[in-house]
Amino acid sequence: MRLRPTDDTGDILPVKNTAALLAGTEAAAEMVRCSLNLLPGEWWENPDHGCAVFRMLREDRLTAEGKTALAAYLTAYIHATPGIRAVDRVSAAVTGRQFAFSCEIRTEDGTADVSFSLST
Repeated sequence: MRLRPTDDTGDILPVKNTAALLAGTEAAAEMVRCSLNLLPGEWWENPDHGCAVFRMLREDRLTAEGKTALAAYLTAYIHATPGIRAVDRVSAAVTGRQFAFSCEIRTEDGTADVSFSLST
């Protein structure tokens, strides 16, 4: 898998040659980050694809007890990403109206840290 790199806001950066494309673990981590930020209905080719965390939060309030369900969903969602062999070191926290999730993904090429947060 080869992907174009993105900046801190998620905008795709231009590349001048194929050596500048992300590959291996970096590409898998980027794919996970993009997937976590994709909401259901945003991708015209497959409207059912996307991270359903906001749908889950419509049904239940963001609580310390609910973080377990959100973390389990995100772990399974990330594990379903192509190239991901395992999701380890999962951490989730609720602080006020902020939810923070982090994990380590393992691919056949190595490991990378991924984090996701949202405010309600």
